[in-house]
Amino acid sequence: MAGFVDLYTEADTFLHRMDPRVKIIAVLLLSLLAFILSSLSYLLILLAFIFLLLFLARASFSRTTFALKFVLRFMVLIIVLWPIFDPSGSPVLASLGPIKITEPAIWRGVTSAARVGCLATVWYILMFTTSQRDLIRALVKMGLRFDFGLTLAISLRFLPTFGALIDSIKDAQRARGLELSKGGLLKRSRNYVAILVPTIVSALRTADMLSLALQSRAYGARSDRTYLRDLKMRASDGVALGMLVAAFVLPALAKYVFNIEI
Repeated sequence: MAGFVDLYTEADTFLHRMDPRVKIIAVLLLSLLAFILSSLSYLLILLAFIFLLLFLARASFSRTTFALKFVLRFMVLIIVLWPIFDPSGSPVLASLGPIKITEPAIWRGVTSAARVGCLATVWYILMFTTSQRDLIRALVKMGLRFDFGLTLAISLRFLPTFGALIDSIKDAQRARGLELSKGGLLKRSRNYVAILVPTIVSALRTADMLSLALQSRAYGARSDRTYLRDLKMRASDGVALGMLVAAFVLPALAKYVFNIEI
């Protein structure tokens, strides 16, 4: 659970040193670029560029494998299922009753899989290279209300804690003879009540202690806030942002203004 929520890997790379606001804008622009591009070759170039950035992020092999295995499986699923549900085009390569596998449908499936791969993997660049603290600070700096940012930070902080808590409660109930995987659907649902009730009680207790901790620190007493570590744009961040904007604007102009198919 913790690995799913926080994929950040500490390292000293140009991606880690980049301002998180630039990285947020970058992943948004690259995601939009994946929608703009319709050519398989350009999508594969974009996907290769994203994988290059993931390699330069120097994330651990275990976390990279954990993150990418879901994306790769989904891409394979799209490639397999798309020709089955899209029989249009010719020539027909295979036919089984109403199901027809055509060559254009296969290429459309590969193109859609490449687009999904770009949309999914580009966000891992942000997650691998930006800590939760810097990510929340960047969102607040970009206009998100501080109380919303605090709520998001607390949620990200306690999701792994509650995941570990649920596992502990399951182990404790199994030690008392509770069978969670046996019986019908109704019986298993009833058995999970023994997991749900202690989890809710623990969540309410944690929320109460957290509210007391915030009150003891006079949260909300002043409207102006100070920060131990603030974000500042550097010249290299401005250059990177300009290059990313150009990489997005030029294909958009080529497709929607000059009607060039890309």
